[in-house]
Amino acid sequence: MPKWNNFKFVMLSLKSLQCFVSLVNSKSFTRTAEELSLTQPTISKMLQQLEEQLQVALFVKPEHGRKRQVELTEIGQRVYQHALGLLQAEQNIFLEIENYQQLKTGTLKLGVPPLGSQLLTTALFDYHRQWPDIELAFLEVGSRGIEQALLSNELDVGVLLQPFDHQIFNSIELCDYPLMVVLRRDATWATRKKINLEELQHQSFLMFPENFSLNSIILDACQQHGFYPSIACRTSQWNLLADMVLQRMGIALLPKYYTDMLDPTLFAAIPLEKPNIQWHLAMAWKKNLPVSPSVRAWLDVIHQHFQKIKPTLEQ
Repeated sequence: MPKWNNFKFVMLSLKSLQCFVSLVNSKSFTRTAEELSLTQPTISKMLQQLEEQLQVALFVKPEHGRKRQVELTEIGQRVYQHALGLLQAEQNIFLEIENYQQLKTGTLKLGVPPLGSQLLTTALFDYHRQWPDIELAFLEVGSRGIEQALLSNELDVGVLLQPFDHQIFNSIELCDYPLMVVLRRDATWATRKKINLEELQHQSFLMFPENFSLNSIILDACQQHGFYPSIACRTSQWNLLADMVLQRMGIALLPKYYTDMLDPTLFAAIPLEKPNIQWHLAMAWKKNLPVSPSVRAWLDVIHQHFQKIKPTLEQ
Protein backbone atom coordinates (compact mmCIF):
# COMPACT_ATOMS: atom_id res chain seq x y z
CA MET A 1 0.00 0.00 0.00
CA PRO A 2 1.23 3.54 -0.73
CA LYS A 3 2.59 5.67 2.08
CA TRP A 4 1.03 9.08 2.64
CA ASN A 5 3.66 10.62 4.92
CA ASN A 6 1.46 10.16 7.96
CA PHE A 7 -1.23 12.42 6.43
CA LYS A 8 -4.32 12.18 8.56
CA PHE A 9 -7.42 11.49 6.50
CA VAL A 10 -10.55 13.33 7.58
CA MET A 11 -14.15 13.39 6.49
CA LEU A 12 -14.84 16.66 4.74
CA SER A 13 -18.22 18.27 5.16
CA LEU A 14 -20.02 18.90 1.88
CA LYS A 15 -21.55 21.94 3.56
CA SER A 16 -18.10 23.43 4.19
CA LEU A 17 -17.09 22.70 0.59
CA GLN A 18 -20.28 24.35 -0.62
CA CYS A 19 -19.46 27.36 1.54
CA PHE A 20 -15.93 27.45 0.11
CA VAL A 21 -17.08 27.22 -3.52
CA SER A 22 -19.85 29.77 -3.02
CA LEU A 23 -17.40 32.28 -1.54
CA VAL A 24 -14.92 31.80 -4.40
CA ASN A 25 -17.70 32.27 -6.95
CA SER A 26 -19.29 35.33 -5.35
CA LYS A 27 -16.08 36.81 -3.89
CA SER A 28 -18.26 38.22 -1.12
CA PHE A 29 -18.81 37.02 2.43
CA THR A 30 -22.09 38.93 2.53
CA ARG A 31 -23.52 37.30 -0.62
CA THR A 32 -22.29 33.86 0.47
CA ALA A 33 -23.97 34.25 3.85
CA GLU A 34 -27.23 35.30 2.16
CA GLU A 35 -27.06 32.48 -0.40
CA LEU A 36 -26.52 29.81 2.25
CA SER A 37 -28.74 31.44 4.90
CA LEU A 38 -25.83 31.63 7.34
CA THR A 39 -24.21 34.41 9.28
CA GLN A 40 -20.84 35.81 8.20
CA PRO A 41 -19.15 34.61 11.45
CA THR A 42 -20.43 31.11 10.69
CA ILE A 43 -19.00 31.33 7.16
CA SER A 44 -15.63 32.39 8.55
CA LYS A 45 -15.66 29.60 11.14
CA MET A 46 -16.51 26.93 8.55
CA LEU A 47 -13.69 28.08 6.26
CA GLN A 48 -11.25 28.14 9.16
CA GLN A 49 -12.22 24.58 10.09
CA LEU A 50 -11.82 23.49 6.47
CA GLU A 51 -8.30 24.89 6.33
CA GLU A 52 -7.48 23.19 9.63
CA GLN A 53 -8.78 19.89 8.33
CA LEU A 54 -6.80 20.17 5.09
CA GLN A 55 -3.76 21.62 6.89
CA VAL A 56 -3.27 24.23 4.14
CA ALA A 57 -4.16 27.89 3.61
CA LEU A 58 -6.86 28.16 0.97
CA PHE A 59 -6.95 31.95 0.84
CA VAL A 60 -4.23 34.54 0.66
CA LYS A 61 -4.07 36.26 4.05
CA PRO A 62 -4.63 40.03 3.82
CA GLU A 63 -1.90 42.31 5.05
CA HIS A 64 -2.46 43.80 8.47
CA GLY A 65 -5.04 46.56 8.34
CA ARG A 66 -6.23 45.82 4.83
CA LYS A 67 -9.80 44.73 3.99
CA ARG A 68 -10.31 41.00 3.72
CA GLN A 69 -10.11 39.86 0.04
CA VAL A 70 -11.18 36.59 -1.54
CA GLU A 71 -8.03 35.43 -3.29
CA LEU A 72 -7.06 31.77 -3.55
CA THR A 73 -3.63 30.40 -2.86
CA GLU A 74 -2.11 27.99 -5.40
CA ILE A 75 -3.30 24.96 -3.45
CA GLY A 76 -6.60 26.73 -2.83
CA GLN A 77 -7.17 26.86 -6.59
CA ARG A 78 -6.58 23.13 -6.85
CA VAL A 79 -8.85 22.37 -3.91
CA TYR A 80 -11.52 24.57 -5.53
CA GLN A 81 -11.48 22.43 -8.70
CA HIS A 82 -11.80 19.24 -6.68
CA ALA A 83 -14.56 20.75 -4.57
CA LEU A 84 -16.51 21.58 -7.73
CA GLY A 85 -16.23 17.94 -8.77
CA LEU A 86 -17.36 16.64 -5.38
CA LEU A 87 -20.38 18.94 -5.25
CA GLN A 88 -21.31 17.96 -8.80
CA ALA A 89 -21.00 14.30 -7.82
CA GLU A 90 -23.39 14.96 -4.94
CA GLN A 91 -25.89 16.50 -7.35
CA ASN A 92 -25.47 13.56 -9.70
CA ILE A 93 -26.32 11.17 -6.87
CA PHE A 94 -29.59 12.94 -6.15
CA LEU A 95 -30.36 13.23 -9.86
CA GLU A 96 -29.74 9.50 -10.30
CA ILE A 97 -32.08 8.73 -7.41
CA GLU A 98 -34.74 11.04 -8.82
CA ASN A 99 -34.48 9.42 -12.25
CA TYR A 100 -34.63 5.97 -10.65
CA GLN A 101 -37.72 6.83 -8.64
CA GLN A 102 -39.42 8.51 -11.59
CA LEU A 103 -38.56 5.62 -13.94
CA LYS A 104 -36.30 7.70 -16.15
CA THR A 105 -33.54 5.12 -15.88
CA GLY A 106 -33.14 1.47 -14.95
CA THR A 107 -33.50 -2.08 -16.21
CA LEU A 108 -36.28 -4.60 -15.75
CA LYS A 109 -34.83 -8.13 -15.75
CA LEU A 110 -37.66 -10.47 -16.67
CA GLY A 111 -37.69 -14.26 -16.99
CA VAL A 112 -40.02 -15.45 -19.75
CA PRO A 113 -40.46 -19.10 -20.78
CA PRO A 114 -40.79 -19.58 -24.54
CA LEU A 115 -44.19 -21.22 -24.11
CA GLY A 116 -45.51 -18.28 -22.06
CA SER A 117 -44.07 -15.29 -23.90
CA GLN A 118 -47.14 -14.76 -26.09
CA LEU A 119 -49.25 -14.18 -22.98
CA LEU A 120 -47.21 -11.10 -22.10
CA THR A 121 -46.99 -9.40 -25.50
CA THR A 122 -49.59 -6.68 -24.92
CA ALA A 123 -48.42 -6.10 -21.33
CA LEU A 124 -44.83 -5.61 -22.53
CA PHE A 125 -45.94 -3.15 -25.20
CA ASP A 126 -48.01 -1.23 -22.66
CA TYR A 127 -45.12 -1.10 -20.16
CA HIS A 128 -42.71 0.22 -22.80
CA ARG A 129 -45.24 2.81 -23.91
CA GLN A 130 -45.59 4.11 -20.34
CA TRP A 131 -41.91 3.84 -19.36
CA PRO A 132 -39.82 4.03 -22.55
CA ASP A 133 -36.60 4.81 -20.66
CA ILE A 134 -36.58 1.47 -18.80
CA GLU A 135 -34.52 -1.19 -20.56
CA LEU A 136 -36.17 -4.60 -20.84
CA ALA A 137 -33.75 -7.51 -20.40
CA PHE A 138 -35.17 -11.01 -20.96
CA LEU A 139 -34.00 -14.42 -19.83
CA GLU A 140 -35.79 -16.86 -22.13
CA VAL A 141 -35.56 -20.30 -20.53
CA GLY A 142 -37.95 -22.80 -19.01
CA SER A 143 -39.72 -22.28 -15.70
CA ARG A 144 -37.04 -24.23 -13.82
CA GLY A 145 -34.28 -21.98 -15.13
CA ILE A 146 -36.30 -18.88 -14.29
CA GLU A 147 -36.90 -20.09 -10.73
CA GLN A 148 -33.18 -20.69 -10.23
CA ALA A 149 -32.37 -17.22 -11.64
CA LEU A 150 -34.88 -15.63 -9.26
CA LEU A 151 -33.39 -17.50 -6.31
CA SER A 152 -29.88 -16.31 -7.22
CA ASN A 153 -31.13 -12.71 -7.69
CA GLU A 154 -30.27 -12.68 -11.40
CA LEU A 155 -33.84 -11.65 -12.26
CA ASP A 156 -36.32 -9.12 -10.86
CA VAL A 157 -39.45 -11.05 -11.83
CA GLY A 158 -40.25 -14.13 -13.86
CA VAL A 159 -43.01 -16.38 -15.12
CA LEU A 160 -43.23 -19.62 -13.13
CA LEU A 161 -45.34 -22.73 -13.64
CA GLN A 162 -47.34 -23.84 -10.62
CA PRO A 163 -46.63 -25.37 -8.21
CA PHE A 164 -43.77 -23.40 -6.67
CA ASP A 165 -42.85 -22.36 -3.13
CA HIS A 166 -45.19 -19.56 -2.05
CA GLN A 167 -43.17 -19.06 1.11
CA ILE A 168 -40.31 -17.80 -1.07
CA PHE A 169 -42.19 -16.04 -3.87
CA ASN A 170 -44.98 -13.51 -4.16
CA SER A 171 -47.01 -13.95 -7.32
CA ILE A 172 -49.76 -12.69 -9.59
CA GLU A 173 -51.78 -15.31 -11.45
CA LEU A 174 -51.51 -15.09 -15.22
CA CYS A 175 -53.50 -18.06 -16.55
CA ASP A 176 -54.79 -21.54 -15.77
CA TYR A 177 -55.51 -23.67 -18.85
CA PRO A 178 -55.99 -27.45 -19.14
CA LEU A 179 -53.76 -29.52 -21.39
CA MET A 180 -55.39 -30.79 -24.57
CA VAL A 181 -54.46 -33.74 -26.75
CA VAL A 182 -53.69 -32.38 -30.22
CA LEU A 183 -54.59 -34.67 -33.11
CA ARG A 184 -55.17 -34.41 -36.82
CA ARG A 185 -58.78 -33.66 -37.66
CA ASP A 186 -58.99 -36.99 -39.54
CA ALA A 187 -57.59 -39.02 -36.61
CA THR A 188 -59.67 -41.88 -35.17
CA TRP A 189 -59.97 -40.14 -31.78
CA ALA A 190 -60.80 -36.70 -33.20
CA THR A 191 -64.48 -37.02 -32.24
CA ARG A 192 -63.82 -38.09 -28.66
CA LYS A 193 -65.11 -35.92 -25.80
CA LYS A 194 -62.09 -36.73 -23.64
CA ILE A 195 -58.98 -38.89 -23.65
CA ASN A 196 -57.37 -40.55 -20.63
CA LEU A 197 -53.58 -40.35 -20.44
CA GLU A 198 -53.06 -44.11 -20.21
CA GLU A 199 -54.81 -44.51 -23.57
CA LEU A 200 -51.87 -42.67 -25.16
CA GLN A 201 -49.15 -45.05 -23.96
CA HIS A 202 -48.62 -46.57 -27.42
CA GLN A 203 -48.54 -43.21 -29.21
CA SER A 204 -45.46 -41.25 -30.25
CA PHE A 205 -45.20 -38.08 -28.15
CA LEU A 206 -44.04 -34.69 -29.38
CA MET A 207 -42.62 -33.05 -26.26
CA PHE A 208 -41.01 -29.94 -24.87
CA PRO A 209 -37.30 -29.78 -23.96
CA GLU A 210 -36.12 -31.58 -20.82
CA ASN A 211 -35.56 -28.32 -18.89
CA PHE A 212 -39.24 -27.35 -19.26
CA SER A 213 -41.26 -27.84 -16.07
CA LEU A 214 -44.33 -28.78 -18.13
CA ASN A 215 -42.29 -31.54 -19.76
CA SER A 216 -41.47 -32.97 -16.32
CA ILE A 217 -45.10 -32.77 -15.21
CA ILE A 218 -46.22 -34.73 -18.28
CA LEU A 219 -43.51 -37.37 -17.86
CA ASP A 220 -44.28 -37.77 -14.15
CA ALA A 221 -47.98 -38.24 -14.95
CA CYS A 222 -47.15 -40.88 -17.56
CA GLN A 223 -44.96 -42.81 -15.11
CA GLN A 224 -47.67 -42.64 -12.44
CA HIS A 225 -49.97 -44.31 -15.00
CA GLY A 226 -47.52 -47.10 -15.65
CA PHE A 227 -45.64 -46.11 -18.79
CA TYR A 228 -42.84 -43.95 -20.17
CA PRO A 229 -43.81 -42.31 -23.45
CA SER A 230 -42.05 -42.90 -26.73
CA ILE A 231 -40.73 -39.47 -27.67
CA ALA A 232 -40.37 -38.64 -31.37
CA CYS A 233 -39.18 -35.05 -30.96
CA ARG A 234 -38.58 -32.26 -28.45
CA THR A 235 -38.99 -28.57 -29.22
CA SER A 236 -39.90 -25.36 -27.36
CA GLN A 237 -41.98 -24.08 -30.29
CA TRP A 238 -45.63 -24.97 -29.85
CA ASN A 239 -46.51 -24.19 -33.46
CA LEU A 240 -43.78 -26.59 -34.64
CA LEU A 241 -45.29 -29.30 -32.45
CA ALA A 242 -48.63 -28.68 -34.15
CA ASP A 243 -47.04 -28.89 -37.61
CA MET A 244 -45.45 -32.22 -36.63
CA VAL A 245 -48.87 -33.52 -35.58
CA LEU A 246 -50.14 -32.52 -39.00
CA GLN A 247 -47.30 -34.51 -40.58
CA ARG A 248 -48.33 -37.63 -38.60
CA MET A 249 -45.17 -37.63 -36.46
CA GLY A 250 -47.15 -38.13 -33.25
CA ILE A 251 -49.48 -36.48 -30.76
CA ALA A 252 -48.85 -33.39 -28.65
CA LEU A 253 -50.15 -32.12 -25.32
CA LEU A 254 -50.66 -28.37 -25.48
CA PRO A 255 -52.41 -25.83 -23.22
CA LYS A 256 -55.88 -24.84 -24.39
CA TYR A 257 -54.58 -21.28 -24.74
CA TYR A 258 -52.62 -22.44 -27.80
CA THR A 259 -54.99 -25.09 -29.16
CA ASP A 260 -57.67 -22.41 -29.44
CA MET A 261 -55.42 -20.76 -32.06
CA LEU A 262 -55.22 -23.88 -34.24
CA ASP A 263 -57.25 -24.27 -37.43
CA PRO A 264 -60.21 -26.50 -36.44
CA THR A 265 -60.48 -27.81 -39.99
CA LEU A 266 -56.99 -29.32 -39.63
CA PHE A 267 -56.71 -30.12 -35.93
CA ALA A 268 -58.75 -31.65 -33.14
CA ALA A 269 -58.00 -30.70 -29.53
CA ILE A 270 -59.47 -33.17 -27.04
CA PRO A 271 -59.47 -32.57 -23.25
CA LEU A 272 -56.97 -34.74 -21.38
CA GLU A 273 -58.37 -36.48 -18.31
CA LYS A 274 -57.12 -38.90 -15.66
CA PRO A 275 -55.12 -36.88 -14.87
CA ASN A 276 -56.29 -33.38 -15.66
CA ILE A 277 -53.00 -31.48 -16.11
CA GLN A 278 -53.15 -27.69 -15.81
CA TRP A 279 -50.87 -25.08 -17.41
CA HIS A 280 -50.99 -22.67 -14.47
CA LEU A 281 -48.64 -19.69 -14.81
CA ALA A 282 -47.87 -16.84 -12.42
CA MET A 283 -45.65 -13.76 -12.42
CA ALA A 284 -43.37 -14.27 -9.43
CA TRP A 285 -40.76 -12.33 -7.45
CA LYS A 286 -38.83 -13.04 -4.26
CA LYS A 287 -40.45 -11.98 -1.01
CA ASN A 288 -37.28 -10.90 0.78
CA LEU A 289 -36.13 -8.44 -1.89
CA PRO A 290 -37.21 -4.78 -2.03
CA VAL A 291 -39.37 -3.99 -5.05
CA SER A 292 -37.73 -1.34 -7.25
CA PRO A 293 -39.83 1.36 -8.97
CA SER A 294 -39.38 -0.34 -12.36
CA VAL A 295 -40.57 -3.68 -10.96
CA ARG A 296 -43.47 -2.03 -9.15
CA ALA A 297 -44.55 -0.39 -12.41
CA TRP A 298 -44.33 -3.75 -14.20
CA LEU A 299 -46.45 -5.46 -11.53
CA ASP A 300 -49.03 -2.67 -11.86
CA VAL A 301 -49.20 -3.29 -15.62
CA ILE A 302 -49.54 -7.06 -15.05
CA HIS A 303 -52.30 -6.40 -12.54
CA GLN A 304 -54.15 -4.31 -15.13
CA HIS A 305 -53.80 -6.90 -17.90
CA PHE A 306 -54.59 -9.99 -15.84
CA GLN A 307 -57.69 -9.40 -13.77
CA LYS A 308 -57.85 -12.84 -12.14
CA ILE A 309 -55.55 -11.72 -9.37
CA LYS A 310 -55.60 -13.35 -5.96
CA PRO A 311 -52.47 -12.21 -4.05
CA THR A 312 -51.77 -8.66 -3.04
CA LEU A 313 -48.54 -7.00 -4.16
CA GLU A 314 -46.52 -7.47 -1.00
CA GLN A 315 -43.17 -5.79 -0.58
